[in-house]
Amino acid sequence: DLMAQYKVSSSPLREALTRLRQDGLVKVIARRGYTVTELSLKDFHELMQMRLIIEGAAAELAAPRVTDKHIFEMRRLSSAKLVVGDKVSYRQFMQANQDFHEKIAEIADNGRLRRAISQMFDEMQRLLFADLDLGDGEELEHDHDEIIEALALHDGKRARTAIIRHVKQSRDRVIGRMIRQQKDFEGTNIFE
Repeated sequence: DLMAQYKVSSSPLREALTRLRQDGLVKVIARRGYTVTELSLKDFHELMQMRLIIEGAAAELAAPRVTDKHIFEMRRLSSAKLVVGDKVSYRQFMQANQDFHEKIAEIADNGRLRRAISQMFDEMQRLLFADLDLGDGEELEHDHDEIIEALALHDGKRARTAIIRHVKQSRDRVIGRMIRQQKDFEGTNIFE
């Protein structure tokens, strides 16, 4: 089905599925194919812990290296808006957000930090998309101002604190949405 849908031969498809399996995004079902892995609450918790550690370090390392050009680029990325219900804006918003966070590691001049941040975002993409999809019907904006301000001041400790606060707010928003979604489901009679 995937070969027909994406108009590719079996070799590149097999390579892609192998990579997705290595990244933990799909799992093999013996003699049947593949299925998308579920992201458990434990997985989400571990990813958020890693973000707090890695992105905090990246921000602190980046602070002394930040230039006016970097600040301009971070502001541009942070200005992307999300319009609830507009799937194209979801992708643009999410990509700008990931690019923003990767930019900080790039400024820190640490390729390993950048790759780790990229991988974390790849793993969290489904939950972050779900968080956006359950919006309250208003345009959403990135909340990176405090991070940008600390980096512009070349204040590493303040940048670390700002990004940690940002990651925790993101975590709390996703968990809040998950809890509300669960409560909404509990109040529904699926047999009516």
